[in-house]
Amino acid sequence: MPINEPLRQAVNFHQQGQLQEAERLYRYVLHIQANQPDANHNLGLIAVQLGQPASALPHLQTAWKIDPHNEQYCLSLTDCLLRMNRSGDALRIIKNAVQRKGFNSAQTTRLLQLATRIASAERPELATERELADLFAAGRFSMLEQRLSLLLDQYPNWGEGWNVLCTTQQLLGKNYEDALQRSITRMPAITAAVSRKKVFCIGANKTGTTTLESVFGSLGLIVGSQEQAELFLHDWARQDYRRIIRYCESAEAFQDVPFSFHGAFRAMDEAFPGSKFILTVRNTADEWFESLVRFHTGIIGKGRIPTADDLKQFSYRYPGFLWDSFQMKYGVDESKLYDRDVYVRWYEEHNHAVQQYFEHRPDDLLTLNVAEPDAMERLLGFLGYPYTGQKMPHLNSSRD
Repeated sequence: MPINEPLRQAVNFHQQGQLQEAERLYRYVLHIQANQPDANHNLGLIAVQLGQPASALPHLQTAWKIDPHNEQYCLSLTDCLLRMNRSGDALRIIKNAVQRKGFNSAQTTRLLQLATRIASAERPELATERELADLFAAGRFSMLEQRLSLLLDQYPNWGEGWNVLCTTQQLLGKNYEDALQRSITRMPAITAAVSRKKVFCIGANKTGTTTLESVFGSLGLIVGSQEQAELFLHDWARQDYRRIIRYCESAEAFQDVPFSFHGAFRAMDEAFPGSKFILTVRNTADEWFESLVRFHTGIIGKGRIPTADDLKQFSYRYPGFLWDSFQMKYGVDESKLYDRDVYVRWYEEHNHAVQQYFEHRPDDLLTLNVAEPDAMERLLGFLGYPYTGQKMPHLNSSRD
């Protein structure tokens, strides 16, 4: 019985975030052909996405055993073992792959570095980091500060820990300068594979930024962690780009917070000369505003336009993150929360400022509407990649 079509459908469901349907089809494929490597690998990825690395491990091991020359299989297996606190096994696998199979992508280099740091007790296991992330997401900042202080006594060179402590102290209204300096000086060294020239998507959210993020990844670019970048909201508000610049040295492509905020593109242009900037836009400012309101209404989930209290209570990155970002980005208060004129003015002023800044540098800025038929061709040409008929992905239009 042919398996190509159900496997293709499973991958499509997986890309669209419909994990239950994808899992059902992957299992159907494996019922017919137990050693199909892609189905094993992708089924393992779903288990990892669901926070079940132990369930993922047998499938990832099978895929890697069937095709030991597939670099992505190696990366997924290594990541799974790290999530299970098996850093020694993870390091052995990826180190052997680098030495014997010649894997040398930037992703492999970064994962090898991470496994080495954990195995040598330079930083805690990933499970500990997940516990800290849960405290942050719950807004339990005092407890998080105490936990981080103890861990940083044990791991004084753990730059990521100092980074979270810096943001935590900002949110607590405490002096954070010492943590900031330590976070900058102790972040992991830049790998040779990461270029000093970057790609920044600086369009407002809801203009196709998620689509651009997907394209960056498909081109093999190292995409910056949005979860980490959103820690810098308060840095941007103070126009303090020290941590943001240091963070950008760890990847090649970036989008959304804080890069889509007023003025951030100027700081990035000065810090990373020769970089490329993409201003994503909608057909009209009104279309963008309506999309923004629909999105917020949907994620808050109360069947109406959110109130200020809704945003203050909603736990996205931390409780109140959305409210903080609205105030800082758009300058709104309770009375102007979804005032159309405020948002349209912000959108138009942001786009005008970007285009005026790059007015005489057409090779450095691309203004792009991802819904236009030639968007992918224009994007690849701007970035210097060949165009062979690729289509612009729309894997999660609700986020765009």
